Amino acid sequence: MYLIFLENRAKKDLKKLDRRYKIKASDFIDKLQFNPFLGEKMSGEYDGSYKIKIPPLRIIYLPDFKNKIIWIRAIGFRGNVYK
Repeated sequence: MYLIFLENRAKKDLKKLDRRYKIKASDFIDKLQFNPFLGEKMSGEYDGSYKIKIPPLRIIYLPDFKNKIIWIRAIGFRGNVYK
């Protein structure tokens, strides 16, 4: 089982979301504790990170497999989360 930590940006992003999107995002964050490979591996600026697509949301996270920690970097809508 992995520990989940939200970076400051992710905490702010989660607070801004509508209730229905918060529930969806929280469900997938809970699932990450048991399976850090739910998302797709990213490249470029986010090399080493993974993303989960929950239409219309994206969750960007960075797993640390050695220490069994997952850092949630950002949560948001597709158009804004990569900026």
